[in-house]
Amino acid sequence: MTHPLLQSSGATRVEPGQWVVTVPRSWGSWSGPLGGLLNAIAARAATDLTSPGTAPMATHTQFVRKFSDAPVSFTATVERAGGTTQFVTVRGTQDEQTVLITSVVCGRRAGRPVVQRVAAPVVPPPEECQEIGFPPELVPFGQRFEIRQASGAYPMSGAARAEMGAWLRLRPEVPTDALIAIVMMDAMPPGLYPTLTEPAAIVSAELSVHLHRDLIAYPVDGFALAVQRTVTDGDGWCVDEADLWDRDGGLIAQSRQQRRILALKPG
Repeated sequence: MTHPLLQSSGATRVEPGQWVVTVPRSWGSWSGPLGGLLNAIAARAATDLTSPGTAPMATHTQFVRKFSDAPVSFTATVERAGGTTQFVTVRGTQDEQTVLITSVVCGRRAGRPVVQRVAAPVVPPPEECQEIGFPPELVPFGQRFEIRQASGAYPMSGAARAEMGAWLRLRPEVPTDALIAIVMMDAMPPGLYPTLTEPAAIVSAELSVHLHRDLIAYPVDGFALAVQRTVTDGDGWCVDEADLWDRDGGLIAQSRQQRRILALKPG
């Protein structure tokens, strides 16, 4: 059965380790395809070549060129296959030019409980949070998610703090497995957005995601809480980090992004 994320994006497997997608506009972001979607498809291509029982543990994607509307082809290569850990590189190309390079760490979990040493933020449950939407002409992929503001200020409200949190779930609802979690880590606006008063071009140069749980065997039902913050910005760049939590305060995933600020007018 085709994964709902791959089905909605139109990604298809050419052969094991090779995938192709013509990203629909509904999965587009400010300046091209949603990076989190491409990151997830790269992870899927990687798992074609890994041993049964392994799953993505971490991904790191560099977006090396601006994307066009042409199909993106993904080709995975196993760099090293150990007994419990396997390292795969995935190269994405458009018109024979490299547009992204992803490294994927796949591992076999031991089945022991995960010790969580950080606490989730205290926010209202999603049923008590207001649903918000992003302008589809600016952020088309926003229509793919139900988004309920949980903490921080709204985007483009001229706030002082570069952080916001929201409950997310895919439309139609799909349990959060590894691929969905990877996409969710790129679903929130840049942390700087609450400090702005109008849209700005802030684009990803690289995106790293770390998965903390076995989401293959135990996907998360319902909403997940994404908290996005900018930790530094200046000189035309910013560094964002994000956390993804379940309703019980369990940590699902974390991410960090290096972003290029192409235009910015602070509030």
